[in-house]
Amino acid sequence: MSLRTLTVAASLALAACSSSSGPGPTEPTPEPLAPPENGVQFASGEVLLAPGEEAYRCFEFALPEGAGFPLVGIETQATHPAVHHFGVFTTTLTKSDEPYSCEEMGAAWGLVSGGGVGTPAMTFPAGTAMTIDAGAHVVLQLHLLNASSKDATVPPVRLNLETAKDPSGLAAVGLLITGTLKIDLPPKAMGVVQTGGCDVEEPLENVFAAFPHMHRLGRSLETRVVPKDGAASRTLSQVTWDFSDQGIYAADGSAKLGERVETSCTYDNSTDAAVSFGLHTKDEMCVNVLYYYPAKERSRYCGIP
Repeated sequence: MSLRTLTVAASLALAACSSSSGPGPTEPTPEPLAPPENGVQFASGEVLLAPGEEAYRCFEFALPEGAGFPLVGIETQATHPAVHHFGVFTTTLTKSDEPYSCEEMGAAWGLVSGGGVGTPAMTFPAGTAMTIDAGAHVVLQLHLLNASSKDATVPPVRLNLETAKDPSGLAAVGLLITGTLKIDLPPKAMGVVQTGGCDVEEPLENVFAAFPHMHRLGRSLETRVVPKDGAASRTLSQVTWDFSDQGIYAADGSAKLGERVETSCTYDNSTDAAVSFGLHTKDEMCVNVLYYYPAKERSRYCGIP
């Protein structure tokens, strides 16, 4: 399995884990999320976790057959604190009609979005859509961690995929997944900066949202455009990182062909152990997913092997 696939799936954690005194299975369940007027709703099944258990669970669903699926908005409902994050992907290869363990993700998966407890709904700018092939399968991946001392029953996570009423003439939304896997945080090292990026191979004319991810040692994240002529860099996205309060953030700007896009992550490692890249909460990450339009490809990588 490639490090690139690991990074995409793990770059979506948007909700913090609770402390060891976190709630058990008696969490109240709110009213289910209403389905979209145009589009589809998918829901995972319940998952039972033992005290301290960490797990990846995947659920697959088929999109309607017919014409393409013009995605214009995403809304999710994840209510239990054991939901560390969820990822939304597409795949042309069906793995299972039943839930399955999925820390090792499929090479054919394509990133759509993700989130966690409390992540707000996202609507693409007017006149744009992320087109998904009709009949493709959607993978809803849950990264779960029961940080409590009791068994926990995680209720279904619901996912609304809203489609355009009129799919004609829509500009294509794409993703630039930028950051680095080269993370090396020595014990007790403060203010460590790790940076990764690439030269732009397709113009980013309209960047409108950013989807950053670090773990518990992260302090801030910035994605900027570095011109080739030595002019001052331009910030596309800047976030003061708080692992307990995360979301999808507004971004603004553009990058021309040949300019460089770089993402820098700053960490304070207060622990007695060295920390490197990894999928689990004790590890670290440095990823920022930029949404932009118009796009020739639905997703591209930048600074990630």
